[in-house]
Amino acid sequence: MEQITKCFVRLALGILALLILTRCTCQDSSGIPCAINADCPEGMLCGPDGRCVNPDQEGGDDSDGGPDADGSRPDRGDLGGWDAGTLVECDNHGDCVDPELCHNGFCIEVIPDPDCVSGDDDECENDTYCEPALDGCVPWEVHEQPEPRCEHIPPEGEFTPVEEWVWENPQVKPEWDEVMMTPVVIDLTGQIGGDVFVVPAVLFNSFNKGIGYSQDGVLRAVEGNSGQPIFSVTDEAYYTHPVSNIAVGDIDDDGQPEIITGKSGGKDLICFESDGTFKWETQGEQLIVGWGGPTIANVDGVGLPEIVIGAAVVDASGTVLWANNGSRGDQPGTGTSAPFSIPVDVDDDGDLEIVTGDTLYDHLGGEVWNTQNGDGFVAVANFNTGDHPEIVVVSKGSVRLQSSINGEVLWLKTAQQLNQRPECVPNCGLLGPPTVADFDGDGLPEIGVAGADVYMVLDGSSGEVLWSVPTRDSSSNITGSAVFDFEGDRRAEVVYADEVSLKVLKGIDGTILYEQAHSSLTACEYPVIADVDADNNAEIIIAQNTLMEDAPQKFKGVRVFGDAEDNWVNTRRIWNQHAYHITNVSENGGIPQVAEPNWLVDGLNNFRQNDQGDGLFDAPDLTADGLGFDATGCMVNGVVIWAEIANRGQQGVPPGLPVSFYHNDPRAGGQLLGVEYTTSLLLPGQSEQVPFVWINPPMNQALTVYIVADDEGWNAVDNRPAGKHSECREGNNVGFVTDIVCRPET
Repeated sequence: MEQITKCFVRLALGILALLILTRCTCQDSSGIPCAINADCPEGMLCGPDGRCVNPDQEGGDDSDGGPDADGSRPDRGDLGGWDAGTLVECDNHGDCVDPELCHNGFCIEVIPDPDCVSGDDDECENDTYCEPALDGCVPWEVHEQPEPRCEHIPPEGEFTPVEEWVWENPQVKPEWDEVMMTPVVIDLTGQIGGDVFVVPAVLFNSFNKGIGYSQDGVLRAVEGNSGQPIFSVTDEAYYTHPVSNIAVGDIDDDGQPEIITGKSGGKDLICFESDGTFKWETQGEQLIVGWGGPTIANVDGVGLPEIVIGAAVVDASGTVLWANNGSRGDQPGTGTSAPFSIPVDVDDDGDLEIVTGDTLYDHLGGEVWNTQNGDGFVAVANFNTGDHPEIVVVSKGSVRLQSSINGEVLWLKTAQQLNQRPECVPNCGLLGPPTVADFDGDGLPEIGVAGADVYMVLDGSSGEVLWSVPTRDSSSNITGSAVFDFEGDRRAEVVYADEVSLKVLKGIDGTILYEQAHSSLTACEYPVIADVDADNNAEIIIAQNTLMEDAPQKFKGVRVFGDAEDNWVNTRRIWNQHAYHITNVSENGGIPQVAEPNWLVDGLNNFRQNDQGDGLFDAPDLTADGLGFDATGCMVNGVVIWAEIANRGQQGVPPGLPVSFYHNDPRAGGQLLGVEYTTSLLLPGQSEQVPFVWINPPMNQALTVYIVADDEGWNAVDNRPAGKHSECREGNNVGFVTDIVCRPET
């Protein structure tokens, strides 16, 4: 009788909540300026005119369970909620009503489970866990603290990338659909951090194939979870240089990042606000950008950051502070300019030096040393475990390591030596910007370099070639590469794209883990790795174009790949420039006044490698609890079923988590009724009520509806949820509501 009373009380409270909500209206927040959806109040979208609008104003369908096209389903926002109740506190069993008992200070009812013998909580339902001492499943709320560790360790070698989205047919300036530079990833709102859910943006320069890639580029920003447009800079006065790379960061301390790239023609820099509004441009063509890219850093350690491009420094307002005619971190012999100098504090004096191939400049432009060994592409890391880093220089097909203090060459692999590699026919080419990472898991950094027909990894302390694999890049042969430890095993994988394919290579020996058709005429671009959709997993972002005439398959625009099995570990939601390293930019785009040397930070002695976040293998644990139903007016309006979806793990889950509703148990062939999606960020310990309306249910029958968290339609082959997230416990996602009856009189 006690349980029946409780059910009626819950039903009454649910109906009351529905009635209360129907009399409420929310204040109209439409018209608020926005750059992306995250700028708008919950439930609203950023419209094409840069103003927040309600979803129905966008003209799209309501994916969160709103009305169908025929209007037969009520809007989810009108369904109210369900009073889930709270557990009664107790000191002993006598404080509870039979069959409840007192456990960990609360009255609970134990659901017997003969398999609950080891503390395995994988199979308990309705947001419960296995308590062996009680021979059954009990509510999660009574878990002793600390709760069990929740981790998902990716299986080694199971590499299954899948395309998540592609940008290739823009509605604005549709002919500007080719890309041949390195995309960047950043939160344009500056809000990333803490409990704020923000999807970062992907930015890139696009060009018109008919005009070519030497002028008249269009800067684009698109949403990182969909590729949908945020803005395009189409004013001819503000065209960009199509193959110039981009740097993004907060240079004026306004809390939002600015965007700097080459101006059309490649002789000056141009800067935009986070919404694409023009901010400033340098004048006089005294800078050389070309195929290169700027870098943002606080060069003098005071005030606002500066922008470094080659052998020049520009302040936050666009004034050129100094520009030298010497080495620029460029690759001699290319026939074009591609400066990628690096500002870092190599001598620990508090000011940044500008590192180029054979010259080191101080922060005022003075020459510290010049080796006369020739300019080249550079990277900075610590290869000899001392207090100061070394400089990797790639120059005219050679690779050398030199001291950052005086430029002394510590080892040199000449072009003639490297050309002996079997892949290098007739030679390795000029070679592109170097990447530094621990490729083999020995705790020491190695060097990755791409050439005309080869990708090779060299030992950082000796220059010995550890392995090499064939590639195809005879067009520019100065492309870059990125690295990332996708499996969290402390061995970085290589991500590289040449003229015809995207490859992911095993860092220890170059084994091809994945290969995907691709096309690019190639400049200095490379794929980047970031959490581009804020799902707590890494993705690969790659630029493409159709200029390579003999490519077997041609692609254009930008593509994003994630892992089909959700096995890639988490990483930052930022990759802000071509010369990317971790400590010089925060995840929200802030530039530190004094950047910590990355080579002195454990795990960050690398260059062009993204970092895994804290809790490398942290995972969500998603549960479903069937709360109840409301059959009032069910013959016309259907039955409303309420579920509570909770995250009992240690990693947040973004909005859009699929929740499936079934007539009967899907594990025994139950019928899928529909799928709803969560609308809020579910951090560890948080939950969201998700209602579902069952239109036209069978009359006068006792029905059971099963609810499955993280499921878009049961995987019948493996008999498990078909979800989006890898969890620490995959078997406890099921909840149910029983004894649902739709009678004509109700």
